[in-house]
Amino acid sequence: MSTQEKSKDELIREMRGKREARARRKKRKKATAVIAVITMLTVTAGAVLTVSAKEISITEIDEFNGTSETKTYYTLQDSSVGDILSKNNVSVTENDKINLSVDKEITDDEAIVITRGKEITIVADGVERGAVVTKANAHDALIEAGYIPSETDEITVNSGADLTSGDRIEFVTVSNTEDVATEEISQDTEYVDDPDLPEGETRVVDEGQAGVREIRSNVIYRSGEEFYREVVSDTMTAEPQNTVIAVGTKKPDPTPASTVTNPEPVVTDPAPSGSVSVSDSAGTIDGMSYSQKITMTATAYSTSPSENGGYTVSAMGNPLGYGIVAVDPSVIPLGSKVYVTSDDGSWTYGIASAEDTGGAIKGKRIDLCYEGSVSSVNNFGRRSCVVYVLD
Repeated sequence: MSTQEKSKDELIREMRGKREARARRKKRKKATAVIAVITMLTVTAGAVLTVSAKEISITEIDEFNGTSETKTYYTLQDSSVGDILSKNNVSVTENDKINLSVDKEITDDEAIVITRGKEITIVADGVERGAVVTKANAHDALIEAGYIPSETDEITVNSGADLTSGDRIEFVTVSNTEDVATEEISQDTEYVDDPDLPEGETRVVDEGQAGVREIRSNVIYRSGEEFYREVVSDTMTAEPQNTVIAVGTKKPDPTPASTVTNPEPVVTDPAPSGSVSVSDSAGTIDGMSYSQKITMTATAYSTSPSENGGYTVSAMGNPLGYGIVAVDPSVIPLGSKVYVTSDDGSWTYGIASAEDTGGAIKGKRIDLCYEGSVSSVNNFGRRSCVVYVLD
């Protein structure tokens, strides 16, 4: 081939190459235009979808697993909360809590919050009950279940400090209070001599009063029952005041208080116990005639109803007081007038009316009534005396 022919072939190849290059450029321009159109249509469709769709967020909180997750969803349809949950495979059990009703119609920017719950056992002060809670912290779970634990209450979980893996809470109420109690302290009895009061007699000078002490204690209660008590103070708020009783020390006059005109000695009847001693003949005492002279044992009783079966009158219905004596009616008939004096002349009760009786007054016993307190009258004791039954 000549040099001229080779140049012609090369020229033809160059021209074919240029035509192919132009064809390739045209194809690329068409493809780019198509891609641009598709991209524009896609963006426009997405914008339209975003503008017309409703945005919903679903948040799931699980304190027991320590998780909290929020996802966003879109919908073009009118749907309820339940529809959205079902469509997105989000389950809600009877132990869970949801902030919206499942029948509520969804609106734009709706936020659905689901808090996962679990069933636990609560033992409060020994009483067991079941509860559903969403709080993993035991204190918060108790509040959610309706309890109000204080800072001093004891709270334990069977698996540790919280409910992440446990399902039982032991709850014991513990309270600390101050208890104030008062206690009465009995007063003593003090006896003082009274030279102006006849020997053998007594008189209440001062009734006195009981003392009072105040005891303050710190008391701890567990489950409503006392668990521990500590006395923090013991104070005497009122000192006791003694009861003061005067005891007579005045000696009787050396001259006998009475003159008996019948010098005959008392005759002791050897009959069985309960019989009386009677003088051989009647006589007079302080100018009063008597038909009997009886040696007896004297005691004393007060006008207080506590000593008289609740009564304030004698067996014959007259008010009790000095001058009334109790006798055995088989020895001295009721209604008799008597004169009572000591057998040695050291004391004299004087004229009295035998119109009372007593369960312990049998045989040669006579009970002399005095006005005054029971304690003061009881100091009379038992004394020997002579009783003259007056005409």
